[in-house]
Amino acid sequence: MSRYSVVSLDMFQTLVNIEGRREHVWRPILNHDYSEERALELGRLLLRSYYETAAEVREKGSFWTSKEIYSSGFRQVFREHGVDFDDRQAVDILFAQHRLSALYEDTERFMEKVCREFQVCIVSDTDTLMLPEFYRNYPVTLFTSEKYKSYKNDSRNLMFHEVITHYGAAPEQIIHIGDTPSDVLGAARAGITSCWINRSGACWEHTVKPDYTVASLDECYGLL
Repeated sequence: MSRYSVVSLDMFQTLVNIEGRREHVWRPILNHDYSEERALELGRLLLRSYYETAAEVREKGSFWTSKEIYSSGFRQVFREHGVDFDDRQAVDILFAQHRLSALYEDTERFMEKVCREFQVCIVSDTDTLMLPEFYRNYPVTLFTSEKYKSYKNDSRNLMFHEVITHYGAAPEQIIHIGDTPSDVLGAARAGITSCWINRSGACWEHTVKPDYTVASLDECYGLL
């Protein structure tokens, strides 16, 4: 019998892969100036701006939606790199492409198994409008930063405490699976077992370490 009663899941780069949508995000923005190299560079700068802004907002004890953070990031990237495009339209494109993210090869197989055997939720630092709707095919509960005005790794730790309260489970009966430090650090702070899904073979660079590290959802299922 499993020690877990609840399986909590991150969405992006855990269940779905946004990387395959990069060209579809940047080609309409850059138009004739599009190249794979330029899209990769600006995408990295946008993501860095996102994390920096989110960290600043968290430190101030405030909250911005993903739309607000990405709008700020696009404005900065466009200004610094001479891109003439409206940041609000760019966010609309980004959100639409996030919704079209491809499932990983092991996602549906994993979801079918865990939804039969566990209570399952998705916990995502995002606006609901960004999420691919495949999750509606499964009996999962959705927790988003937009709904709770909180992030997985902020000082209030509201997202994970909401998960604990919703299920009435002891923290150690919950396992959270995600690909970012916020997934691991936020879960650990709440006493929830953390599982880092490391599909790219990256190095862990934080003092607090995940309870488990896996390379795939199939490997993660073996832990349950």
